[in-house]
Amino acid sequence: MPTITAEHLHALLASAHRDAALVVVAGRAAVVPDDPGRGDDPEDALVVTTRSAVIAEFDTGANEEQLETLAQRLDVALESLGS
Repeated sequence: MPTITAEHLHALLASAHRDAALVVVAGRAAVVPDDPGRGDDPEDALVVTTRSAVIAEFDTGANEEQLETLAQRLDVALESLGS
């Protein structure tokens, strides 16, 4: 089962917080309002991507297939960190 899914990216893009980030803490992905390096979020949170980075990647908007592909790429990258 993947850690990062398209649903996480949907939640990140839907966040009302401009500086929202998708992080992994204790093996679980979550969207937090601010980049953990800038706020009071857990120090052990690994930033996977930010809302602004995803928006920049798909400057004209993303369809479901593109979000699925990005989620898979991020998940593979995350898995490779654990190797």
